[in-house]
Amino acid sequence: MINKAKLNIDLKLKLNVYGNKFVNPDFERFRYKGVPKVFELRKSTLLNRDVQVIKWFQAFKANTEYTDPTLNSLFRVFTKYVSICDSIPVNPESKEGISVFEASLVHNVRIGAKSSNSAKRELSSLRTVMRMLDHPVDEWFSKFKLFRSQINPTQAYSEPELKKLIKILQELYFQLSKQIQTSPKKHIRAGKREQYANFSFNNIDVPVYGAITKCYCAAYFLLAYYTWANASTIRDMDIPKASQKKGQQGKWFVQTALKKRANKFVTIELGDNLSADIPKHALNFINDLITLTRTLFPTSNRLLHQCIDRVNQPLCPYHIRSNMNWLINTFDLTDDNGQELRPEAKRFRATGSANYLALTGNSLETSMLLNNTPDVVRKHYSRGNESENNAQLQATANTLENAIKCGDIDKAREQTLEQMNLEVLPYDEFVNRYAKSGNGQKTPLGTGCKDPFDSNGDRFRRKASIDSVDMSHLACADLLNCFSCPNQVLVEEVDDIWCLLSFYEALEDAKEDHLNMSHFKNNFERVLKRIKQVLFSIDLKVRRQAERKLHTVGRHPFWPDTLNLVL
Repeated sequence: MINKAKLNIDLKLKLNVYGNKFVNPDFERFRYKGVPKVFELRKSTLLNRDVQVIKWFQAFKANTEYTDPTLNSLFRVFTKYVSICDSIPVNPESKEGISVFEASLVHNVRIGAKSSNSAKRELSSLRTVMRMLDHPVDEWFSKFKLFRSQINPTQAYSEPELKKLIKILQELYFQLSKQIQTSPKKHIRAGKREQYANFSFNNIDVPVYGAITKCYCAAYFLLAYYTWANASTIRDMDIPKASQKKGQQGKWFVQTALKKRANKFVTIELGDNLSADIPKHALNFINDLITLTRTLFPTSNRLLHQCIDRVNQPLCPYHIRSNMNWLINTFDLTDDNGQELRPEAKRFRATGSANYLALTGNSLETSMLLNNTPDVVRKHYSRGNESENNAQLQATANTLENAIKCGDIDKAREQTLEQMNLEVLPYDEFVNRYAKSGNGQKTPLGTGCKDPFDSNGDRFRRKASIDSVDMSHLACADLLNCFSCPNQVLVEEVDDIWCLLSFYEALEDAKEDHLNMSHFKNNFERVLKRIKQVLFSIDLKVRRQAERKLHTVGRHPFWPDTLNLVL
């Protein structure tokens, strides 16, 4: 057996865990009892298992099946396992060692020291390591399912928490971006401890070192807030391409990125569709971020960077975490419960998802926006914020109790507001906060109407009025005059143009239902000409797709073949 204090073989691996960040797992630690840290080796007990250690090292080094980050995770689990075996002691390469590790995991889960999911993940990693060492995994590991999977939904931010985070992140990004773009070379050449920038927030002024990295860390979280994308997807984004997205209004930024864990490509979109969904400051931010990246790193196609000791590298999770620790500690960021308020990409994603789902009730649309299945959205992104949920439940319970006592739901709501000392019930506040502004609606023609309740619909309401009954609550439904109304909005989507083409065809077919051609022209000629003008103003590709759908599917259900439109 080899038993020297120092072997002639280098037992260190070199693993690229992210971008150009390398770690060096040292198998020298396995030669000592309990697998101590490298700086503790001198004080530790040397064991007689050098042949085993070399075998383990070679198995990891020769492996080509797993990525470097995965091998690093397997190494960490294996160190825990060997340490537990040494504490018994028992041979790590034995069924007894596996049984000891399983018992340790079960005990930790029972006392609450480890979650069921973590224990399940560690056991799976150990199975992988033993398979790499060519051991009989099926015989050594328990045939019973030791741990049940737990669903751990991501907690969304409450509205006050979200406002607090976005405000400071926007200030941090724009203040640093402005200073960096003023003198980019100075900031690129700056060392790790050289402070060339300043940040001011809530009457607190602090000097900033590593300004480029901190600026991009803030940009990372703002992208998470605006796009609801996964953390790794955002970090790996290239500079998005500005394009005029067909069927939408405004300028859009589109970029395809790899979602590694799912092994699929997803498309991240950010744009202005003239609605309340995408605020103007989102476009200002993405424009400035693209300008910043092209100013600092003109030859790079990557969107997010870190610049440390004059070296440009991809933004990595470690530096995102350390820079956010600086932000939290400097400005004492706390949540609604007085705990540390930490920006996390997954929580921004969960916040957007939960709010959209609560407003629309459409799990399919929500899952499409998140590039997930409805089941994943239900399990992980639909629970919302616990504090806001409890407030809504409390208000609902109080209102129902008061309604039973007084028999009037409106009085019950007023009593609840008094009891809870609120100006507006939590759910009403939520709906008012996120509901789209204005009275815009879709019409049966496939076009939109900015406001069907304004004065342009008065003529229709007067005609609909019977015996001078007030009809001011009616939305305008004067379809034939829509094309001369300033409220009409053209929606360049295939299904909407298909609906418009169906209406046009239904009008043309109405010739047979008229007394003569003069009667038909008097009713519909002006409208048909206006629709023709509208159709020719539509993007050719969208119009052709709509025409193809009309030919293959037939008319839209609003305008069937048997409809009689004679007035």
